[in-house]
Amino acid sequence: MKNKFYQIYTVLLLSIFTLISCDESDDPEIIELEVQTAEDIPANPDGAPPSYTFFDLDEGIVLAKSDSNSNKWDLAFSKTTILTNSGISGPGNGGALIVDGIFEDLKTVPETGFNEDTEESLAIPTGSGSGWYTYTGPTGSPAHAILPVPGKVIIVKTGEGKYAKVEILSIYEGNPDTANAEFEDLATRATYGYYTFRYVVQTEENTSF
Repeated sequence: MKNKFYQIYTVLLLSIFTLISCDESDDPEIIELEVQTAEDIPANPDGAPPSYTFFDLDEGIVLAKSDSNSNKWDLAFSKTTILTNSGISGPGNGGALIVDGIFEDLKTVPETGFNEDTEESLAIPTGSGSGWYTYTGPTGSPAHAILPVPGKVIIVKTGEGKYAKVEILSIYEGNPDTANAEFEDLATRATYGYYTFRYVVQTEENTSF
């Protein structure tokens, strides 16, 4: 009777060990997503007529304008206007919304709120105080500067239907320090029309970063 009890006990222990091993092996692999930085992406700094730079977040590259009619691109830049590959702007499955928060702390894609580009409005609003930036005007400090609003993160649905989070860092060449005297002086200020931003893009179609 005693030997039979030990046999049953041993079988139970082996079963528990097997279940634990299976659970551990079945755990999904956690993929750490890398924060990328795009530097000095030109945004038609030379003026009219409007011309856009098309950017692929997946590859981290500027695309040829011939790709503008495809779902390869995700964001397009012209001065302070940012298009998504959606609606009137492109044939992709894109869109965007702007959320308040800390870039590093945003781990989940919102379930609702995504917009597409339309004739009436863009998914990423343009205009001072309407979206990701403010224009300081003649009396601001520094004067006549376009500055990203702290705590504004753009959640992007890419042209291929994946998700990314983007934080605009600067629209001036070289991402200069906006608090120094060189930037304060319009004569020595860095050239306007070059985007620097950091971003994380999902490699799969899921809703976490």
